[in-house]
Amino acid sequence: MTYLMVQGQQLYHEEEGSGKSIVFVHGACENSSFWNHQKSLSDRYRVLTLDLPSHGKSKPMIGLVQLRRYAEIVTEFITKKCPEKAVLVGHSMGGAIALLNAIEHPENLKGVVLVATGAKLGVLPSIREGLRTRFVETVKSVVGPRQFASTTNLEVVRFVTNEIMKCKGEIASADYEACNGFDVRQRLRTISIPTLIIVGEEDKMTPVTWSTYMKENIPKSKLVIVKEASHLPMLERPADFNRHLSEFVLSLN
Repeated sequence: MTYLMVQGQQLYHEEEGSGKSIVFVHGACENSSFWNHQKSLSDRYRVLTLDLPSHGKSKPMIGLVQLRRYAEIVTEFITKKCPEKAVLVGHSMGGAIALLNAIEHPENLKGVVLVATGAKLGVLPSIREGLRTRFVETVKSVVGPRQFASTTNLEVVRFVTNEIMKCKGEIASADYEACNGFDVRQRLRTISIPTLIIVGEEDKMTPVTWSTYMKENIPKSKLVIVKEASHLPMLERPADFNRHLSEFVLSLN
């Protein structure tokens, strides 16, 4: 297993391939395996996936769960692993982390990819309460079903549900609470690096309107809406997702 000490945290990460570095950051109560279909890009690029503290194979979080803390950890990870700059890809909560890095540390990045996320991440009170008090039931009946399109492969549904259930309930709850307080709408126009925004056409967690808002307010941005996908386009439509991502990376100097 490969660990890197970052801000006093032992972060598990995997690295494959060579070329331009692409760093992938997962969402709330997820882990790096949500990017398994993107590892095929290692035939062209250097692909790095990491588990945030208390997620996947990383060691438990020291201190409170805060998006800013996660963002600082990712900043240092990129500084240590990618001195030549990286393309940062973030999904949902990971997209918020990517946004903070694009706003505050553009010097580390060639570009940023925001997947199924928003400049403000409001979470339904029913989801927040459910994760606090009835984690398993809420994942199976509320969070899980809202992540998928009507055509999503059953194998993907099972995989996602099983992986989310590996996250401890208190961490999942803390992740969603952190997301609920996230709002960088007033800072979007300060983003100076190329930005790709990807969202599933049927996303019920972070609706297309949220991505449209980011497209209208981030200067060098492009929006891609993936058909027959919801909140997990990288898993639901990996070939389409990888094509759009690869085209974006190729376009960067």
